[in-house]
Amino acid sequence: MDYSMAEIRAFNATLQAGNFTRAAELLTVSQPAITAQIRKLESRFTAPLLERFSKGVRATDLGKQLYQITRQYNDLEAAIEVLSNPTLSPGEMTLKVANASSIIFMPLIAEFSRRFPQTTLKIKSVATSECRQLVLDRDVDIGLFPLLGENSELSRLAFSSHRLVAVLRPDHPLAGKKSVSVRELASVPLIIYKPEACTQQLLEGLFGRHQLTVSGNVVVDGRLDMSEAVCHGLGVGFALEQDIRPDSRLTVVPIVEVTDEVVEHVVWMKNRRSLPGIRDFIQLALEQRCGALSEVSEL
Repeated sequence: MDYSMAEIRAFNATLQAGNFTRAAELLTVSQPAITAQIRKLESRFTAPLLERFSKGVRATDLGKQLYQITRQYNDLEAAIEVLSNPTLSPGEMTLKVANASSIIFMPLIAEFSRRFPQTTLKIKSVATSECRQLVLDRDVDIGLFPLLGENSELSRLAFSSHRLVAVLRPDHPLAGKKSVSVRELASVPLIIYKPEACTQQLLEGLFGRHQLTVSGNVVVDGRLDMSEAVCHGLGVGFALEQDIRPDSRLTVVPIVEVTDEVVEHVVWMKNRRSLPGIRDFIQLALEQRCGALSEVSEL
């Protein structure tokens, strides 16, 4: 059975846009053209691909399975374009980036923008736990976050590394110490993160290795809220050291038992590396990483 690329394109656009009208705008065609292509595609299956609602559409289980396959269509088009035009550069295109650490990665993003000024950068600032799934779902092209563990679909480039530290007010009793122990931290009020947060998982692993439990009456969503909570005397917070901006209201103190560093990665789908934009971003990250290593070796 022959499946038309127009049908696949209409189906993918409809799911991405959420309704037929926005899908038509996305593909610069009429809405009747979109609905006709979707109808033709659905006629090839024994069950509906979309659930229709008054304000939009949603994929059925069968539609979700189909989308897992067809969402690679855009990559196929781009890959063919690269083969037909080897000198193709990012140019007038969009690169989607999921970023979990702006302080570390914004200089890299800014340099990419300077080199490829015609490229539109769409940056999602999200938690580490969300970055990985966004890359796997092809909702973004590049992920900037600590990729813990292996995944057969993902490639990564180690870009930077840092350790978990305690964040305190300068007038906190522990703030004057060169370092603090886990047991000292367990005896004072703590500011913690939601369970899925990378920092919280590191913290729970650290405390667990010393038969201690992480607990706190203040739970925050991110580093900004943590920093403000610390400033207002709600307890001791935690962060990876390079994620904290210099602030006279905060003191960063190493934790004695923390010896391992967390590696921040540039992450991409293995089968998308050769695509314009992704390819150039990886190359730039590699250049900057090698440059940083050279500077360290010369010290």
